Amino acid sequence: MGVGTGDLQTTFADALGAAMERRGATLTHLRDRLADRGHPVSLTALSYWRSGQREPERSASLEAIPELEALLGLEQGALSRRLSGRMRRRVGAVEPFDELLGDPAVDAVIGEEDVCRVSSHLVVDVGAQGEIQRARVRQVLVADREGVDGVTLFVGPDVGTQENDIVMEAVAGCTIEEIADLENGIRGSRLVFERPLALGESTITEIEARRAHGLDLETDYALAAEQRLEEALVWVRFHPDKVPSRCWVYFQEGGLRHAWPVDLDGGRSVHYRQTAFGPGYLGVRWEW
Repeated sequence: MGVGTGDLQTTFADALGAAMERRGATLTHLRDRLADRGHPVSLTALSYWRSGQREPERSASLEAIPELEALLGLEQGALSRRLSGRMRRRVGAVEPFDELLGDPAVDAVIGEEDVCRVSSHLVVDVGAQGEIQRARVRQVLVADREGVDGVTLFVGPDVGTQENDIVMEAVAGCTIEEIADLENGIRGSRLVFERPLALGESTITEIEARRAHGLDLETDYALAAEQRLEEALVWVRFHPDKVPSRCWVYFQEGGLRHAWPVDLDGGRSVHYRQTAFGPGYLGVRWEW
């Protein structure tokens, strides 16, 4: 049975220091054991945590907290629930999906208080007729509370329309439930994880989106980031018999909009990657 660390007025640093003293654990010992378990944390970081000068904030640090609790013989959550602002998203602010698209407000974002989105990759395959064959979104997420079991993914309509017949299917790491049609063609789907997550635990989900009826001849695809992401990536891959004559990449972030042409240089794909990105959106558009 794990050992508690007193009332919730105890700070993270105090709880960590008390647990280390009780177990006779040194910073070096904790560093080595965390590294053995796949969670490398520097001595400097551990020292800051114990002194109270800093708290774990980055995703990799949050993922190490459950292991740190186990090493110190603490009950699950004994340290993590003492993090100041632990219910806040760890990689920046969140902007509602409708605001990113410039549409009127839709219902509250389900699950956004519960997870931190670390990275999001969008891969789009374009067929021989110029049609979108498939679009896959892979996300890495970290739980911001104990027991979080899912997150909402939104898909917007084609540019200039409010029609949305996009069907989403789970590929890995989740199932799809509670599909809801919101305002202005925005569709939200609840992605349910394979199991509930512990605070600070990460998971990966992958879904595929495709049009339910007819060919999707859209020539513009973008990834919307409601939160600040450590990495955002859009990769569009073209059929060898249908390569565009011109391509652009673009982004919008914090009121700044920018687009520029890219040369495929004989290749058949174009990608755009940004680190420390969002809230905002980035994408690729093309002409035949």
